[in-house]
Amino acid sequence: MMRGVVIGVTIAALAWTGWAAEGVGRPAAVRIPAGTNEGKDPDFGDYVLTVEEPFHMDATEVTWAHWREVRDWALTNGYDDLAGVGAGKADDHPVQGVNWVDSVKWCNARSEKEGLGPCYRVGGVVCRRSGGAPDCLFSASGYRLPTHIEWEYAARGGQVGKRYPWGDTISQKQANYFSHAGDTNDVSTTRGHHPDYAKGAMPYTSPVAAFEPNGFGLYDIAGNVWEWCWAPKGASRTFRGGSWDADGGGVRCGYRSENSGNGEANVFGGFRCVRRAGQ
Repeated sequence: MMRGVVIGVTIAALAWTGWAAEGVGRPAAVRIPAGTNEGKDPDFGDYVLTVEEPFHMDATEVTWAHWREVRDWALTNGYDDLAGVGAGKADDHPVQGVNWVDSVKWCNARSEKEGLGPCYRVGGVVCRRSGGAPDCLFSASGYRLPTHIEWEYAARGGQVGKRYPWGDTISQKQANYFSHAGDTNDVSTTRGHHPDYAKGAMPYTSPVAAFEPNGFGLYDIAGNVWEWCWAPKGASRTFRGGSWDADGGGVRCGYRSENSGNGEANVFGGFRCVRRAGQ
């Protein structure tokens, strides 16, 4: 295979909602094709990202409205320690203030709510409460967090060897992040927190899908809120994608932030889900 070639870069919508300002529907999830993205990142060097099977990925970060909908169902179906967990600036903004294990439990609750097989188990029992390190059953039909390879492969959106999902420079026309003049890759004409969203109290999140998607149809894969990724037992919990408070370096495709334990719940972090293709 030729270096840098990505196989089958296509977008397939699974469902549609009315998020767009002018009433134009946007896909709730997109199909990420199997393949390899191999290249040389300007900052992190050579990389090889291989996804052996296609998968479906939420086109946006999980919204505050969607989080509450699933959480409210979960509280009467065995997920009682999700009570009071999560926050959001508005219904169409991403949920934040959730840690890694909160996200794992919510994925299971979303799966069971939709009649799908939950992916996460502790000692063979479906993970509905905190306690113990969960395992992931990748063959299950339900929702889960992406692995860090799946996340980066999807984030690059078919671009090879680029710093960001769209190229090697960044501006606040492309993402919700903290811009500063000291970054030579940051060509924004506005600086600091994004002027459109730095209003009222923190966090300065933006509505999901406020910016153009990447080549795979994923919105806010850079900026807005950090996104949790799956990590097996004993591994650090990984945040990807940066946030409204991260600078241009933090929102690069190749950058990751790692946390131990269940991970810190804060106003910078959220997530998006994936599930097996063909399900």
